[in-house]
Amino acid sequence: MARTASYHHGDLRQEASLLALETLREQGDTAISLRALAKQLGVSAPALYRHFSDRESLLAELAVSGFEELRERLLAVDQQVPRRALIDIGLVYVAFAQDEPKLYRLMFGGRVLPKEAHPHLDNAGHGAFHVLQDTIDRAQQAGYLKPMPLALMTAAAWSLVHGLAQLTIDGHLPAANAEPMLAEGVLSLLLDGSRSDLT
Repeated sequence: MARTASYHHGDLRQEASLLALETLREQGDTAISLRALAKQLGVSAPALYRHFSDRESLLAELAVSGFEELRERLLAVDQQVPRRALIDIGLVYVAFAQDEPKLYRLMFGGRVLPKEAHPHLDNAGHGAFHVLQDTIDRAQQAGYLKPMPLALMTAAAWSLVHGLAQLTIDGHLPAANAEPMLAEGVLSLLLDGSRSDLT
């Protein structure tokens, strides 16, 4: 059913984004079209096209909002104890994927939003990635992790948590509510092999 509403300047963009996110969560990205959203919002398609040049630009905005939320969650991790911070960063990452599986796939899949096609999306992704990188850097500076190249350590950590998240939301591994210690155990395996001999 179409929504009837009078929009103030800027409200339509936000309303469309919220409705698109709701559609994404329930049906996936293939169910999203600007014309369908316009009809649901009770506005003309041209009115919506003034805010989003095409479907892909709208999906990019959803992915940006996802990366921003992920970054905020990662930034909330307590950094005082290196081992705990590293494990918690991984747990937060996996939990985000479990909370928002369809959004997570849109953010990282590359099928709909190719890399470098949307610079603001790439920047948002880097913002979340740098929180992980900074956490590893602090752990190295504290002498907890081996003094290996930061890029290598970050790639290993990211590969682990991303793979764990993907396997979980695809149903190949149990979710945290079914097996709460699995993710922490897997993350600990990486840390045990990366600890500095000085600790």
